[in-house]
Amino acid sequence: MISDKWTVLFAQFRTRTEVRGVLSSTLTNMMDPARDATKFPSEISELSTGNDREVMESYLRVKIFCDGKKGKDRGSVAAGIAGDVRELFAKALERMKELPPEPITLARIDAVRYVRRA
Repeated sequence: MISDKWTVLFAQFRTRTEVRGVLSSTLTNMMDPARDATKFPSEISELSTGNDREVMESYLRVKIFCDGKKGKDRGSVAAGIAGDVRELFAKALERMKELPPEPITLARIDAVRYVRRA
């Protein structure tokens, strides 16, 4: 099953950045052969994976799209692709929740050497 494939794929990574990187490349590979708009839904063609928040928002976007497919539309090619993308994001988020947050690195601020006196 495709869900197990995603679980195995993400299990090997130790940082959230690695998970997001593979999520991004896998998503690009999924979209690449389906350049035709009739195959890959335009509603989910611009998903972001730059940071944790973007991944969560993209997952929500795909989930809403998939939940909106009812009846005859549920069996369409676009709905099938969207379902695979939803599973991909779900497994990536699941793995990201297991990993600790990455430390925030702030830009170094040079100390002020001269103090102006009044």
